[in-house]
Amino acid sequence: MGSVTAEHISTDLQVRRIQRRIIVSLITVQAVFSLAFAMTGPLVSLIADEVTGSPGKAGLAQAMIYCGGVVFSVPLAVLAVARGRRIGIATGYFTGAVGAVLVVFGAVVSSFTAILAGAVAIGASLAGGLQVRFAATDLASTDRAGRSMGALSWGSTIAAVLGPSLMGVLEGIGGNWLPGLSGPYLAIAVVLAISACMILFMLRPDPLALARALDKEPPAPRQPLRVMLATVLRHPNVFRAILVLALVHAAMISLMNMAAIHMQHGAASLGVIGIAISIHTAAMYLPGHLIGYLADKFGPRPILLIGLVVQVLAAATLALSPAHNAVGVAAGLLLLGLGWSFGYLGGSVLLTVSVTGPLRTMAQGTSDFAMQLASAIGALLAGVVVTAFGYSVLSIAWGIGLSLLLVSLLVAWRSRATPAAD
Repeated sequence: MGSVTAEHISTDLQVRRIQRRIIVSLITVQAVFSLAFAMTGPLVSLIADEVTGSPGKAGLAQAMIYCGGVVFSVPLAVLAVARGRRIGIATGYFTGAVGAVLVVFGAVVSSFTAILAGAVAIGASLAGGLQVRFAATDLASTDRAGRSMGALSWGSTIAAVLGPSLMGVLEGIGGNWLPGLSGPYLAIAVVLAISACMILFMLRPDPLALARALDKEPPAPRQPLRVMLATVLRHPNVFRAILVLALVHAAMISLMNMAAIHMQHGAASLGVIGIAISIHTAAMYLPGHLIGYLADKFGPRPILLIGLVVQVLAAATLALSPAHNAVGVAAGLLLLGLGWSFGYLGGSVLLTVSVTGPLRTMAQGTSDFAMQLASAIGALLAGVVVTAFGYSVLSIAWGIGLSLLLVSLLVAWRSRATPAAD
Protein backbone atom coordinates (compact mmCIF):
# COMPACT_ATOMS: atom_id res chain seq x y z
CA MET A 1 0.00 0.00 0.00
CA GLY A 2 2.94 2.36 0.43
CA SER A 3 3.24 2.74 -3.37
CA VAL A 4 -0.44 3.64 -3.91
CA THR A 5 -0.94 6.86 -5.86
CA ALA A 6 -3.97 8.68 -7.25
CA GLU A 7 -3.44 6.99 -10.63
CA HIS A 8 -4.06 3.60 -9.03
CA ILE A 9 -7.44 4.63 -7.57
CA SER A 10 -10.51 4.66 -9.79
CA THR A 11 -13.46 4.07 -7.45
CA ASP A 12 -14.87 5.34 -4.15
CA LEU A 13 -14.68 1.77 -2.85
CA GLN A 14 -10.88 1.84 -3.18
CA VAL A 15 -10.77 5.15 -1.31
CA ARG A 16 -12.89 3.69 1.51
CA ARG A 17 -10.61 0.67 1.76
CA ILE A 18 -7.55 2.90 2.00
CA GLN A 19 -9.35 5.06 4.58
CA ARG A 20 -10.06 1.98 6.72
CA ARG A 21 -6.39 1.00 6.55
CA ILE A 22 -5.35 4.51 7.55
CA ILE A 23 -7.76 4.52 10.50
CA VAL A 24 -6.39 1.18 11.75
CA SER A 25 -2.84 2.51 11.47
CA LEU A 26 -3.71 5.70 13.31
CA ILE A 27 -5.55 3.78 16.06
CA THR A 28 -2.49 1.57 16.61
CA VAL A 29 -0.05 4.46 16.76
CA GLN A 30 -2.42 6.48 18.94
CA ALA A 31 -2.52 3.62 21.45
CA VAL A 32 1.26 3.65 21.85
CA PHE A 33 1.54 7.45 21.87
CA SER A 34 -1.24 7.88 24.44
CA LEU A 35 0.47 5.40 26.75
CA ALA A 36 3.34 7.84 27.11
CA PHE A 37 1.72 11.23 26.72
CA ALA A 38 -0.94 10.67 29.38
CA MET A 39 1.85 10.73 31.97
CA THR A 40 3.78 13.77 30.74
CA GLY A 41 1.80 16.63 32.30
CA PRO A 42 1.14 15.22 35.79
CA LEU A 43 4.66 13.80 36.12
CA VAL A 44 6.50 16.92 34.99
CA SER A 45 4.49 18.89 37.55
CA LEU A 46 5.48 16.47 40.31
CA ILE A 47 9.14 16.46 39.19
CA ALA A 48 9.23 20.26 39.18
CA ASP A 49 7.55 20.35 42.59
CA GLU A 50 10.24 18.02 43.97
CA VAL A 51 13.08 20.07 42.48
CA THR A 52 11.74 23.51 43.44
CA GLY A 53 9.26 22.90 46.27
CA SER A 54 6.86 25.37 44.64
CA PRO A 55 3.37 24.53 43.30
CA GLY A 56 3.56 27.70 41.19
CA LYS A 57 6.73 26.50 39.46
CA ALA A 58 5.19 23.05 39.11
CA GLY A 59 2.30 24.66 37.26
CA LEU A 60 4.79 26.55 35.10
CA ALA A 61 6.53 23.30 34.14
CA GLN A 62 3.36 21.65 32.88
CA ALA A 63 2.36 24.93 31.20
CA MET A 64 5.55 24.75 29.15
CA ILE A 65 4.29 21.58 27.47
CA TYR A 66 1.39 23.57 26.06
CA CYS A 67 3.67 26.51 25.26
CA GLY A 68 5.62 23.99 23.23
CA GLY A 69 2.40 23.00 21.53
CA VAL A 70 1.94 26.65 20.54
CA VAL A 71 5.54 27.00 19.35
CA PHE A 72 5.50 23.83 17.25
CA SER A 73 1.90 23.78 15.95
CA VAL A 74 2.45 26.12 13.01
CA PRO A 75 5.88 24.73 11.94
CA LEU A 76 4.57 21.18 12.06
CA ALA A 77 1.46 22.21 10.11
CA VAL A 78 3.68 23.84 7.49
CA LEU A 79 5.78 20.67 7.39
CA ALA A 80 2.63 18.59 6.92
CA VAL A 81 1.54 20.82 4.03
CA ALA A 82 4.93 20.41 2.36
CA ARG A 83 5.70 16.76 3.20
CA GLY A 84 2.42 15.20 4.34
CA ARG A 85 0.85 14.16 7.64
CA ARG A 86 3.34 11.31 8.16
CA ILE A 87 6.42 13.52 8.34
CA GLY A 88 4.67 16.23 10.35
CA ILE A 89 3.41 13.85 13.05
CA ALA A 90 6.65 11.83 13.26
CA THR A 91 8.78 14.97 13.63
CA GLY A 92 6.61 16.08 16.55
CA TYR A 93 6.94 12.70 18.26
CA PHE A 94 10.72 12.55 17.83
CA THR A 95 11.13 16.08 19.21
CA GLY A 96 8.99 15.12 22.20
CA ALA A 97 11.23 12.13 22.90
CA VAL A 98 14.27 14.42 23.01
CA GLY A 99 12.36 16.71 25.38
CA ALA A 100 11.57 13.83 27.74
CA VAL A 101 15.27 12.96 27.93
CA LEU A 102 16.00 16.60 28.78
CA VAL A 103 13.46 16.47 31.64
CA VAL A 104 15.29 13.42 33.04
CA PHE A 105 18.57 15.33 32.79
CA GLY A 106 17.02 18.29 34.60
CA ALA A 107 15.83 16.03 37.42
CA VAL A 108 19.28 14.43 37.76
CA VAL A 109 21.13 17.76 38.02
CA SER A 110 18.24 19.57 39.80
CA SER A 111 17.97 22.10 36.96
CA PHE A 112 14.55 23.70 36.71
CA THR A 113 15.69 25.42 33.49
CA ALA A 114 16.42 22.07 31.83
CA ILE A 115 13.03 20.74 32.96
CA LEU A 116 11.31 23.74 31.39
CA ALA A 117 13.22 23.34 28.12
CA GLY A 118 12.37 19.65 28.01
CA ALA A 119 8.71 20.39 28.64
CA VAL A 120 8.65 22.82 25.70
CA ALA A 121 10.13 20.14 23.42
CA ILE A 122 7.55 17.62 24.66
CA GLY A 123 4.95 20.08 23.40
CA ALA A 124 6.03 19.19 19.87
CA SER A 125 4.67 15.67 20.37
CA LEU A 126 1.38 17.20 21.48
CA ALA A 127 1.25 19.36 18.35
CA GLY A 128 2.04 16.33 16.21
CA GLY A 129 -0.58 14.26 17.99
CA LEU A 130 -3.26 16.87 17.31
CA GLN A 131 -2.71 16.38 13.59
CA VAL A 132 -3.83 12.77 13.97
CA ARG A 133 -7.52 13.67 14.22
CA PHE A 134 -7.34 15.62 10.97
CA ALA A 135 -5.35 12.84 9.31
CA ALA A 136 -8.31 10.59 10.10
CA THR A 137 -10.64 12.87 8.10
CA ASP A 138 -8.45 13.75 5.10
CA LEU A 139 -10.06 11.00 3.00
CA ALA A 140 -13.39 10.78 4.89
CA SER A 141 -16.71 12.09 3.57
CA THR A 142 -18.20 14.98 5.57
CA ASP A 143 -21.04 12.80 6.89
CA ARG A 144 -18.51 10.46 8.52
CA ALA A 145 -16.09 13.02 9.96
CA GLY A 146 -17.30 12.43 13.52
CA ARG A 147 -17.00 8.66 13.32
CA SER A 148 -13.55 8.92 11.73
CA MET A 149 -12.30 11.11 14.57
CA GLY A 150 -14.16 9.12 17.23
CA ALA A 151 -12.64 5.86 16.04
CA LEU A 152 -9.24 7.08 17.23
CA SER A 153 -10.53 6.85 20.79
CA TRP A 154 -10.25 3.08 20.50
CA GLY A 155 -6.48 3.45 20.38
CA SER A 156 -6.39 6.07 23.10
CA THR A 157 -8.73 4.47 25.63
CA ILE A 158 -6.79 1.52 27.03
CA ALA A 159 -3.40 3.18 26.65
CA ALA A 160 -4.41 6.50 28.20
CA VAL A 161 -6.13 4.75 31.11
CA LEU A 162 -3.21 2.40 31.65
CA GLY A 163 -0.56 5.13 31.31
CA PRO A 164 -1.28 7.14 34.48
CA SER A 165 -1.84 3.92 36.43
CA LEU A 166 1.70 2.89 35.49
CA MET A 167 3.20 5.92 37.27
CA GLY A 168 3.43 4.00 40.51
CA VAL A 169 4.68 0.84 38.78
CA LEU A 170 7.37 2.74 36.84
CA GLU A 171 8.51 4.77 39.84
CA GLY A 172 11.35 2.34 40.51
CA ILE A 173 12.86 2.61 37.01
CA GLY A 174 16.47 3.75 37.24
CA GLY A 175 16.92 2.44 40.78
CA ASN A 176 19.72 4.34 42.50
CA TRP A 177 20.87 5.87 39.21
CA LEU A 178 17.93 8.22 38.70
CA PRO A 179 16.15 10.41 41.25
CA GLY A 180 12.49 9.99 42.17
CA LEU A 181 10.06 10.36 39.33
CA SER A 182 12.60 10.74 36.52
CA GLY A 183 12.59 6.98 35.83
CA PRO A 184 9.06 7.02 34.36
CA TYR A 185 10.08 9.97 32.20
CA LEU A 186 12.85 7.90 30.66
CA ALA A 187 10.19 5.36 29.70
CA ILE A 188 8.15 8.20 28.17
CA ALA A 189 11.11 9.14 25.96
CA VAL A 190 11.43 5.59 24.65
CA VAL A 191 7.72 5.23 23.90
CA LEU A 192 7.54 8.58 22.08
CA ALA A 193 10.46 7.53 19.88
CA ILE A 194 8.72 4.22 19.13
CA SER A 195 5.55 6.14 18.20
CA ALA A 196 7.50 8.24 15.72
CA CYS A 197 8.94 5.15 14.05
CA MET A 198 5.52 3.56 13.86
CA ILE A 199 3.90 6.55 12.16
CA LEU A 200 6.70 6.64 9.57
CA PHE A 201 6.30 3.00 8.64
CA MET A 202 2.54 2.47 9.10
CA LEU A 203 0.86 5.62 7.75
CA ARG A 204 1.13 4.68 4.08
CA PRO A 205 -0.16 6.10 1.81
CA ASP A 206 -0.05 9.56 3.37
CA PRO A 207 -3.74 10.59 3.66
CA LEU A 208 -3.26 14.33 3.09
CA ALA A 209 -1.02 13.83 0.06
CA LEU A 210 -3.45 11.32 -1.41
CA ALA A 211 -6.47 13.54 -0.70
CA ARG A 212 -4.84 16.37 -2.59
CA ALA A 213 -3.93 14.10 -5.47
CA LEU A 214 -7.59 13.06 -5.64
CA ASP A 215 -8.72 16.72 -5.34
CA LYS A 216 -10.42 16.01 -2.02
CA GLU A 217 -8.27 18.57 -0.22
CA PRO A 218 -6.69 21.28 -2.43
CA PRO A 219 -3.38 22.67 -1.13
CA ALA A 220 -3.70 25.85 0.91
CA PRO A 221 -2.15 29.00 -0.60
CA ARG A 222 0.80 30.56 1.18
CA GLN A 223 -0.44 33.50 3.21
CA PRO A 224 0.82 35.54 6.18
CA LEU A 225 -0.48 34.33 9.52
CA ARG A 226 -2.53 37.51 10.08
CA VAL A 227 -4.32 36.98 6.74
CA MET A 228 -5.00 33.34 7.58
CA LEU A 229 -6.43 34.27 10.98
CA ALA A 230 -8.62 37.03 9.56
CA THR A 231 -10.01 34.73 6.87
CA VAL A 232 -10.77 31.92 9.28
CA LEU A 233 -12.21 33.98 12.12
CA ARG A 234 -14.71 35.76 9.85
CA HIS A 235 -16.58 32.46 9.49
CA PRO A 236 -19.08 32.31 12.42
CA ASN A 237 -19.16 28.53 12.87
CA VAL A 238 -15.38 28.23 12.57
CA PHE A 239 -14.84 31.01 15.11
CA ARG A 240 -17.25 29.40 17.59
CA ALA A 241 -15.74 25.95 17.07
CA ILE A 242 -12.24 27.32 17.74
CA LEU A 243 -13.48 29.15 20.84
CA VAL A 244 -15.10 26.01 22.25
CA LEU A 245 -12.05 23.87 21.45
CA ALA A 246 -9.69 26.36 23.08
CA LEU A 247 -11.64 26.81 26.32
CA VAL A 248 -12.80 23.20 26.77
CA HIS A 249 -9.25 21.96 26.25
CA ALA A 250 -7.69 24.64 28.46
CA ALA A 251 -10.15 23.91 31.28
CA MET A 252 -9.39 20.20 31.09
CA ILE A 253 -5.61 20.74 31.10
CA SER A 254 -5.69 23.30 33.91
CA LEU A 255 -7.95 21.36 36.27
CA MET A 256 -6.56 17.90 35.51
CA ASN A 257 -2.87 18.69 35.97
CA MET A 258 -3.33 20.76 39.12
CA ALA A 259 -5.53 17.99 40.52
CA ALA A 260 -2.38 15.89 40.91
CA ILE A 261 -0.80 18.59 43.09
CA HIS A 262 -4.11 19.09 44.94
CA MET A 263 -4.35 15.38 45.81
CA GLN A 264 -0.68 15.14 46.71
CA HIS A 265 -1.15 17.93 49.24
CA GLY A 266 -4.02 15.87 50.63
CA ALA A 267 -1.53 13.03 51.32
CA ALA A 268 -2.70 10.86 48.39
CA SER A 269 -0.14 8.33 47.18
CA LEU A 270 1.21 8.33 43.64
CA GLY A 271 -0.83 5.20 42.95
CA VAL A 272 -4.08 6.87 44.05
CA ILE A 273 -3.28 9.93 41.95
CA GLY A 274 -2.62 7.66 38.97
CA ILE A 275 -5.96 5.86 39.42
CA ALA A 276 -7.84 9.18 39.56
CA ILE A 277 -6.17 10.36 36.36
CA SER A 278 -6.90 6.99 34.74
CA ILE A 279 -10.60 7.46 35.50
CA HIS A 280 -10.36 10.91 33.93
CA THR A 281 -8.67 9.65 30.76
CA ALA A 282 -11.16 6.78 30.45
CA ALA A 283 -13.96 9.34 30.38
CA MET A 284 -12.06 11.32 27.76
CA TYR A 285 -11.55 8.49 25.30
CA LEU A 286 -13.90 5.59 26.02
CA PRO A 287 -17.10 7.22 24.65
CA GLY A 288 -15.31 8.82 21.67
CA HIS A 289 -16.67 6.60 18.91
CA LEU A 290 -20.25 6.93 20.18
CA ILE A 291 -19.93 10.70 20.48
CA GLY A 292 -18.54 10.88 16.94
CA TYR A 293 -21.53 8.89 15.68
CA LEU A 294 -23.92 11.22 17.52
CA ALA A 295 -22.17 14.26 16.02
CA ASP A 296 -22.67 12.82 12.52
CA LYS A 297 -26.32 11.95 13.22
CA PHE A 298 -27.53 15.03 15.12
CA GLY A 299 -24.93 17.61 14.14
CA PRO A 300 -21.98 18.91 16.14
CA ARG A 301 -23.74 21.87 17.80
CA PRO A 302 -25.75 19.93 20.43
CA ILE A 303 -22.74 17.72 21.09
CA LEU A 304 -20.44 20.60 21.95
CA LEU A 305 -23.16 22.25 24.08
CA ILE A 306 -23.49 19.02 26.08
CA GLY A 307 -19.74 19.11 26.56
CA LEU A 308 -19.90 22.59 28.07
CA VAL A 309 -22.72 21.60 30.45
CA VAL A 310 -20.81 18.55 31.70
CA GLN A 311 -17.61 20.54 32.20
CA VAL A 312 -19.48 23.11 34.29
CA LEU A 313 -20.73 20.25 36.48
CA ALA A 314 -17.16 18.93 36.70
CA ALA A 315 -15.85 22.31 37.85
CA ALA A 316 -18.55 22.46 40.53
CA THR A 317 -17.71 18.95 41.76
CA LEU A 318 -13.98 19.69 41.95
CA ALA A 319 -14.63 22.97 43.76
CA LEU A 320 -16.57 21.09 46.45
CA SER A 321 -13.96 18.30 46.86
CA PRO A 322 -11.19 18.98 49.41
CA ALA A 323 -7.70 17.61 48.86
CA HIS A 324 -8.22 14.61 51.18
CA ASN A 325 -11.41 13.55 49.37
CA ALA A 326 -9.90 11.37 46.63
CA VAL A 327 -13.31 9.98 45.64
CA GLY A 328 -14.76 13.45 45.11
CA VAL A 329 -11.77 14.60 43.07
CA ALA A 330 -11.93 11.44 40.98
CA ALA A 331 -15.66 12.02 40.31
CA GLY A 332 -14.92 15.57 39.23
CA LEU A 333 -12.13 14.38 36.94
CA LEU A 334 -14.47 11.80 35.40
CA LEU A 335 -16.99 14.54 34.52
CA LEU A 336 -14.15 16.76 33.30
CA GLY A 337 -12.97 14.07 30.89
CA LEU A 338 -16.47 13.32 29.63
CA GLY A 339 -17.20 16.99 29.03
CA TRP A 340 -13.93 17.33 27.17
CA SER A 341 -14.82 14.40 24.90
CA PHE A 342 -18.17 15.95 23.91
CA GLY A 343 -16.72 19.43 23.50
CA TYR A 344 -13.53 18.39 21.71
CA LEU A 345 -15.22 16.10 19.20
CA GLY A 346 -18.19 18.41 18.71
CA GLY A 347 -15.94 21.40 18.10
CA SER A 348 -13.57 19.47 15.82
CA VAL A 349 -16.43 18.13 13.68
CA LEU A 350 -18.09 21.56 13.46
CA LEU A 351 -14.78 23.01 12.32
CA THR A 352 -14.20 20.27 9.74
CA VAL A 353 -17.65 20.29 8.13
CA SER A 354 -18.10 24.07 8.15
CA VAL A 355 -15.45 24.80 5.51
CA THR A 356 -13.87 23.10 2.54
CA GLY A 357 -10.75 23.39 0.42
CA PRO A 358 -7.91 25.73 1.42
CA LEU A 359 -9.93 27.35 4.23
CA ARG A 360 -10.24 23.98 5.99
CA THR A 361 -6.47 23.59 6.14
CA MET A 362 -6.10 27.12 7.52
CA ALA A 363 -8.89 26.57 10.05
CA GLN A 364 -7.28 23.35 11.31
CA GLY A 365 -3.95 25.06 11.87
CA THR A 366 -5.61 28.00 13.57
CA SER A 367 -7.62 25.77 15.91
CA ASP A 368 -4.54 23.85 17.04
CA PHE A 369 -2.65 27.10 17.62
CA ALA A 370 -5.56 28.55 19.65
CA MET A 371 -6.00 25.35 21.67
CA GLN A 372 -2.37 25.19 22.69
CA LEU A 373 -2.14 28.92 23.41
CA ALA A 374 -5.23 28.77 25.64
CA SER A 375 -3.93 25.63 27.35
CA ALA A 376 -0.53 27.19 28.00
CA ILE A 377 -2.07 30.35 29.48
CA GLY A 378 -4.57 28.33 31.50
CA ALA A 379 -1.91 25.97 32.82
CA LEU A 380 0.38 28.86 33.73
CA LEU A 381 -2.36 30.77 35.55
CA ALA A 382 -3.52 27.58 37.26
CA GLY A 383 -0.31 27.32 39.25
CA VAL A 384 -0.53 30.97 40.26
CA VAL A 385 -4.20 30.70 41.30
CA VAL A 386 -3.69 27.48 43.26
CA THR A 387 -0.67 28.93 45.06
CA ALA A 388 -2.50 32.13 45.99
CA PHE A 389 -6.10 30.98 46.52
CA GLY A 390 -6.32 27.17 46.32
CA TYR A 391 -7.66 24.57 43.92
CA SER A 392 -11.34 25.26 44.71
CA VAL A 393 -11.04 28.87 43.51
CA LEU A 394 -9.45 27.64 40.27
CA SER A 395 -12.39 25.27 39.74
CA ILE A 396 -14.95 28.00 40.46
CA ALA A 397 -13.26 30.36 37.99
CA TRP A 398 -13.41 27.76 35.21
CA GLY A 399 -17.03 26.95 36.04
CA ILE A 400 -17.99 30.61 35.63
CA GLY A 401 -16.03 31.00 32.39
CA LEU A 402 -17.52 27.89 30.79
CA SER A 403 -21.02 28.90 31.89
CA LEU A 404 -20.63 32.29 30.19
CA LEU A 405 -19.47 30.57 26.98
CA LEU A 406 -22.43 28.19 27.10
CA VAL A 407 -24.94 31.02 27.52
CA SER A 408 -23.36 33.09 24.74
CA LEU A 409 -23.55 30.19 22.28
CA LEU A 410 -27.18 29.44 23.15
CA VAL A 411 -28.11 33.10 22.65
CA ALA A 412 -26.17 33.37 19.38
CA TRP A 413 -27.63 30.22 17.85
CA ARG A 414 -31.17 31.06 18.93
CA SER A 415 -31.18 34.74 17.94
CA ARG A 416 -29.35 34.53 14.62
CA ALA A 417 -30.09 32.36 11.61
CA THR A 418 -26.54 31.36 10.83
CA PRO A 419 -25.79 29.01 7.90
CA ALA A 420 -26.27 25.49 9.25
CA ALA A 421 -23.02 23.78 8.37
CA ASP A 422 -23.90 20.95 10.67
